Parts: sequence; C-alpha cells; structure tokens
Amino acid sequence: MSRWQQFEDNFGALPARQRVMIAIAAVLIIVLPMLSYVVMPDLENASTLNSDNQRLTRQIEQVNAAVEELKAEFDKDINEPLRQEIKQLRVSANDAQQSIERSEALQEVAQRKAFLNTVLNTSKSLKMQSLTAKEPRKIFETGSIALYEHAVEATFAGTYFETLAFVRELQNKHPNVIWAHFDYQVQSYPQGQVTLEWHLLSTDKEFISG
Repeated sequence: MSRWQQFEDNFGALPARQRVMIAIAAVLIIVLPMLSYVVMPDLENASTLNSDNQRLTRQIEQVNAAVEELKAEFDKDINEPLRQEIKQLRVSANDAQQSIERSEALQEVAQRKAFLNTVLNTSKSLKMQSLTAKEPRKIFETGSIALYEHAVEATFAGTYFETLAFVRELQNKHPNVIWAHFDYQVQSYPQGQVTLEWHLLSTDKEFISG
C-alpha cells in the first residue's frame, strides 16, 4: 500500500470535524505564502499608486488654478486706466467749455480788477458788510494751458429795490461775469441783507485785488 493510499485511509478514518480542520489548515498553508508573495505586493503597489494619483491630482488642480489666473490677467484691458483718464479729461474739458460759454469771454487781470473796483464803488445806497476775493482755483488743464476760476463774495445791507438797482447796474457794466450765488434775506422790513458770489474765468492765476 502506497503512502498516499495510507494517508487517505487514515484521513478518512478521522471524524468529520477533524477532517474539516485539517483541510482548512492545508488551505491556509498554501494560501498564506501566496498572499505574502503575490497579493500583498500588489496591494502595496495599489496603495502607492493611489497616493501617487492623489498627488498628481492635486498638482493638476494647482496647474489649472494657475492657468485660470493667467487667463484672467490676459483678459484684463491694460488700456482701461488710460481710457478712464481720457474720459476724466474730457469731462473736465466739457465743464470748462460750459463755463467759458456761460461767461462768453475770459477776464484778463485788468478786467478782474475793474470788476472788483466796480463792486466797491457802484452802490451808493447799499452798505457793504464784507468782501472776499477767494484764492483762484484751477478747474481745467491741458498741456501748458490752464483755466482758473476767481471767486468774489460780498455781503450788503439795504432794501430790496436798492439791491435790485445795484444788481442791474453791475450786470450792465460787467456782462461777462458769472453770477454764482444770490441770496436776499429780509431782516427788519424794509431792510434786508444780500449775499452775492461771482466767478471770473482766466488763464492766469494772479490774485484779484483792488
């Protein structure tokens, strides 16, 4: 009788439970080495590949984000600030043009001084309370040409009809002066107080003085 036949006879004589346990042990003896030398390396390789894939995915996301930022930079209009500056200059030029059209003419130094003297000496009935020639204000500039606004403010006391006569006389003598503000308040009838402000335009900055 061969050893294998003897082993089969001995194995068959064992109780069923023992036979199952021996069979399981035999399977484990065969399978475990396979897991160690075949399956486990594959699992480790799979884990490494998964980590590499995650790392590559993050790198791809970073590259895509950088590409989007570059696209956004290229999409920006580098000429926009210049366009805004040109737009602002056009607005300023339009404002200056409107001021010139309202006044119909620029006021030279002699004309501005003549106007100030007229304000001081025209009214015989009104009592001057204050007179202020404000610092000239640049309202437009292009190249070497600048436009200045000279503001004069005065306050008088008198009746309404005396004020009306003064205003009409001043308008007749200086029609090119811009009337910027007129405020008449009755204080003790028939006496009142009037506050006036005029704007004179010029291309020089010389301060107005009488």
